[in-house]
Amino acid sequence: MALQAWFSRAAASAALVGVCAVSTACGSSAASSQWMLVNHWMIDAVTTKQAPLALQCLLIDANPTTQSVVSSAQLQTPGLHTRSFSQQELHLTQNTIEFQLHFTSTVTRSMHGAEPTLTIATPNWTHTFSFGEMDVTLVPKRVNWLLPLRSFAGESGAFTTSHVFAMVVANPLPHAVTFDGFTVGGGVELERTAYVVNPSNVFLTIPKQAKDLSAPIAIAPGQTVALYCAFRQPSAYRNVYFQPALRLTYQGQSGYELTNPALYTETKFKGDPTAIYPTVNG
Repeated sequence: MALQAWFSRAAASAALVGVCAVSTACGSSAASSQWMLVNHWMIDAVTTKQAPLALQCLLIDANPTTQSVVSSAQLQTPGLHTRSFSQQELHLTQNTIEFQLHFTSTVTRSMHGAEPTLTIATPNWTHTFSFGEMDVTLVPKRVNWLLPLRSFAGESGAFTTSHVFAMVVANPLPHAVTFDGFTVGGGVELERTAYVVNPSNVFLTIPKQAKDLSAPIAIAPGQTVALYCAFRQPSAYRNVYFQPALRLTYQGQSGYELTNPALYTETKFKGDPTAIYPTVNG
């Protein structure tokens, strides 16, 4: 399964166009656009009040017209502040346009079970959708003690509720840094934490030689370690934005090192994707 942060555009768009091709409403050239929003997001993150969350969402328009424009998009829930919104428009085929909606947001407090809404406006309609759920933990002290060497952007493919997050870090400091474990936002369930010291390769699954984290491990100066965690998301959410933090200790001081987010996205559909994701005609 290829690593990527966004949906496979060909898979998602072909699925939607295929549905329209056999639909009376979508089949004729005079039919109106059919928009599909890829939502059902589980946002599980550890951050600070200053560090932004790079949230995103995909909107696909089949049978586009001259009115196929996203005028605005607002992501809202108490405690969430969106600093900026941007979009990238891609003409996949003559019959399909994809809009990648990007939000740079910060949170003012920890939130658990928050249900943000996404309001999208086009020249023909304005609609408010459920975005999903946000579970975000704010930590008091952010540190930069370990050097990230490699961090996975996530996975795309068939829907699944179990995932593996992996990253490789090195200790650039003159003394050992203790890794105490991963801290998560609270919406997902951590199933396993494991590590490999001085890895020769990094895998998308936890390798057989990985050791379970049963106690804190000391990462020596100059040492490289691959860190893995397996987690499970609630089945109600199809897509996951996962940004854990590393819980660390250095010279008697404790702190949290933030990670880059990984996106686990559904790109292969067993049936009609519009039975899962909301659509708007117009």
